[in-house]
Amino acid sequence: MISFIQRIDKQEKLAQMIKFVLVGGLCVVFDMLVFVVLFDFYHVNYMVANFSSTILAILLNYFISKVWVFKAGKYSSRVEFLAFMFFSLAGLLINQGLLWLFVEKMALEPKSGKFLAILLVAAFNFITKKVFVFKG
Repeated sequence: MISFIQRIDKQEKLAQMIKFVLVGGLCVVFDMLVFVVLFDFYHVNYMVANFSSTILAILLNYFISKVWVFKAGKYSSRVEFLAFMFFSLAGLLINQGLLWLFVEKMALEPKSGKFLAILLVAAFNFITKKVFVFKG
């Protein structure tokens, strides 16, 4: 009986990870599209475009994660949202720093640097949301 429960728990964790990856993928596409529109079409500075597109993607990610990926939060909706935003803004600062490093110091094109920064910050985002914001 215990091994059956452990299997179900593993399956639920796997399903949650798959949902997180799907939502993350959707938000990456959204983030990149907004970034490209701002950077390529409106000629917004790449750091400003990154900040703007990432904030919008964070909000989209919050609402989808709350409804579909994670169980009800550990806290009230207000505290949950503030915790989500705190860790997301920390991820945004890491993302901004990495983007600057990739573009200014490693001479990557801004779109490539942004995509790479998103990938590197993804693990931080999952762990902080799972451990500190939503119920496991």
